[in-house]
Amino acid sequence: MEFAIPISRFDPSNITWGNPRNVPFKRTIPFGYTDTNIHLNNVILVLQPLQIVELDWTRNNVVLEETKKVTYLSKLEQFQTSVASTLLKNYRIWLDNSVTTPPPLQPWLKGRRLLTLYLSTHPETLPFFTEDGPAVFSKETVKPGDSIRAVVKLQGLSLQMSEDDTWTGRSRIQHHIVQLYKVSSINSCSQEQ
Repeated sequence: MEFAIPISRFDPSNITWGNPRNVPFKRTIPFGYTDTNIHLNNVILVLQPLQIVELDWTRNNVVLEETKKVTYLSKLEQFQTSVASTLLKNYRIWLDNSVTTPPPLQPWLKGRRLLTLYLSTHPETLPFFTEDGPAVFSKETVKPGDSIRAVVKLQGLSLQMSEDDTWTGRSRIQHHIVQLYKVSSINSCSQEQ
């Protein structure tokens, strides 16, 4: 069984780093989480409800925005800053001293309010739930303005490699959407007002 951490309880300073894993076209440095006597080998976060700003079905991503005054995304900003800092300190070790320029981290969170989550290559297969139960994540069930709650697994820092195992110059926080919950739709929000 894997445990999820509510974003309200998440402390970016509790992230731990594993040993690099080499797979075709990328090198991943996995994340763990340690808090007092608890050590988790996986970092799974339950985010607060966020509003959909944009759905890009061609690139399979969703841009979410925090609309409440309580700003839990600031924790993800601290996490992103910590990952970028750790990358600058360790890139030569992780990339076998083959890189002389520090690799930039592709931003996951922009402007403290916008979070980009990458959907799977088949978004319709994502575990997705509405008030009525399980549903298919599609253009018919979600639209910009809707609020969703995401459960996201932070897999690690991904260093993108080429066929000959040289670094491409790209790195990002690799994540996987575990589940999505539609909290409200734009239509129901406008009816309530």
